[in-house]
Amino acid sequence: MRKTHSPQGFQYFMKRRYEQRFPKFKFQEPGETYGLMPQITQNQHLRTEIMQNNSAEQILPHLQKRIGNSQSKEKNDDSCILIGNTLKSLERRVLKPRISYQPEVLPNKYTKLRSKSIKKQPKFDGIYFEGEKFCQELEFQEKYANIRQYYNYINVSNGIFIKSTVNYYKANVSKSNNGQLVKNLLKQRWWWLVVDKDKDNVNFLWESARNDNFIISMPCSEQTDRNDSFNIQLDQLDIQTDSHPYAKLLPKNLVIQMNIQEKQVGKSNKLLNYDQCIQLCDNIRIFEITSTTKIHNHIQNNTHLGSKKNLFLNLKKYYESNSLNVFEFLPLTYHIKNKFDLENYLIDNFNTKKIWIVKPGELTNRGHGIQIFQNINEVNMFLKGNHQHKNGLSKTFIVQQYITNPLLYNQRKFDIRCFILFTGINGRQKGYWYQDGYIRTSSKEFNLNNLSNKMIHLTNDAVQKYSEDYGKFEKGNKISFEEFKRFITPEKFNQVYQRMKQIALDQFKAVGDLLDPLKRENTFELFGLDFMIDDQFNTWLIETNTNPCLEQTGPLLTGFMPQLIDNVLKLVIDPLYPPPQFYSSRKFVYDCLNNKFELIYDSTKMKLNRKNVVIDNEL
Repeated sequence: MRKTHSPQGFQYFMKRRYEQRFPKFKFQEPGETYGLMPQITQNQHLRTEIMQNNSAEQILPHLQKRIGNSQSKEKNDDSCILIGNTLKSLERRVLKPRISYQPEVLPNKYTKLRSKSIKKQPKFDGIYFEGEKFCQELEFQEKYANIRQYYNYINVSNGIFIKSTVNYYKANVSKSNNGQLVKNLLKQRWWWLVVDKDKDNVNFLWESARNDNFIISMPCSEQTDRNDSFNIQLDQLDIQTDSHPYAKLLPKNLVIQMNIQEKQVGKSNKLLNYDQCIQLCDNIRIFEITSTTKIHNHIQNNTHLGSKKNLFLNLKKYYESNSLNVFEFLPLTYHIKNKFDLENYLIDNFNTKKIWIVKPGELTNRGHGIQIFQNINEVNMFLKGNHQHKNGLSKTFIVQQYITNPLLYNQRKFDIRCFILFTGINGRQKGYWYQDGYIRTSSKEFNLNNLSNKMIHLTNDAVQKYSEDYGKFEKGNKISFEEFKRFITPEKFNQVYQRMKQIALDQFKAVGDLLDPLKRENTFELFGLDFMIDDQFNTWLIETNTNPCLEQTGPLLTGFMPQLIDNVLKLVIDPLYPPPQFYSSRKFVYDCLNNKFELIYDSTKMKLNRKNVVIDNEL
């Protein structure tokens, strides 16, 4: 112990201040003591107690008890000082460590060693295609990469990766049905050569009618429909899939993968090579495009939709197999093979007061051969005549109840023309819905007292263009979807639109296994659908047409038709027959990859139930 002088007397420090805790000091057992012992009362005050016996045996138990109580208290680190006969506590002084919020700065020599050990990844400079030939401007690089990625995604959805072995392709386009428009659009694609002859040896044949000889020369695909497994995780399924300009052309899983890939850094954010494709999907094969690789704008068995009798029979079978009434989608319809069929229906089914429309059952479009009759007796008189095709076979007829309460546009009848696209690539069959269309109006006010005037009752361009009032009320007798939406209100338009789209999907499901049965390697066809609306806003499918009219009659169709055909070429032809490598921005054909087609049917997503009825998985 250390003794110092103070006015209050001697001060005895039991330990060095701030260096040693009180409970840890040790007492030597003196022979004699002062006879004083500190105690702690209940109110935690210190007091001294005079010990009668000043022996070590008497004092030590009290000291040990005091030391034990001190050790049991947490954080009781106060130092003590003995002043006179009183043991008092000193305030605890807390020494806080110095904390610096500045980053540690290493000496220069260590900094240099550390920088050498860390390899910095170079920042992506936006150049996807290197080489002296490629334009190094960022705008060109980004646009060129987007086009190549677009082609790859469309092809991956069909299970192929294109490897072209030629620098240009040949096409033959017929002159009928505005073939000049198709020619002009192909000539804009500088890697296509449009020829007028030698149609059997071209890559692409566009004709108004199906060319069976050309289709036979096309090989069949060895691939079968398989449900592609895209390499995505379950926690990625909630990613938005409608933000990309061509997202609606692809299956949902593929769009999810596309959005994930575009978040990557550097060149890997674009789908540009085969290695990336096989990582994306397991069922990808390399497909070589040569000078003999063919495609046609018609498919085998297209009459299963284009023929009025086959359309009715196929939809009737499909709806009945799904416990639905076909006449909720089509007007009341009968297929009459001969006059004896009609007499069987006459017994129970026909209402003599109804108005009937009679259409040829096959090989007709654009209003040819359509007749309207006031009653069933007139229908019977007509069908008993001699009706034969040029090959001598008897004609069949569709007898359909006439819609006598149509919704009118300014007191005149109208119908709605929509489009669907069927593709068969690499054995994968897909159906697309075109998201735009137009309204075709008649030239005369609606009147049921004059059934012989086709200008009142038939809205086909092939009929109306001969009317003296053609174009008098609407230019080209056409109005757009936007104008029609304002006429019937957006809510009613959306109701009609969704109904038409659903009926289009039902058609694909009904005939999916019948169209292109041998599954040629490359084929497609554009169909035109005609709908009508009654005054209760019920939507009815009237017919589906192969070789729909592509004439640019009026200002509306002057812009509509080129966009429609260009969208077909961008979806089907360009990905299959891509341009060779080019190095200048002058070679770009289109600035925008947007497309108005929407995928609604995919054969790889279809399966059969126990009744052999197609049911669909989610696209």
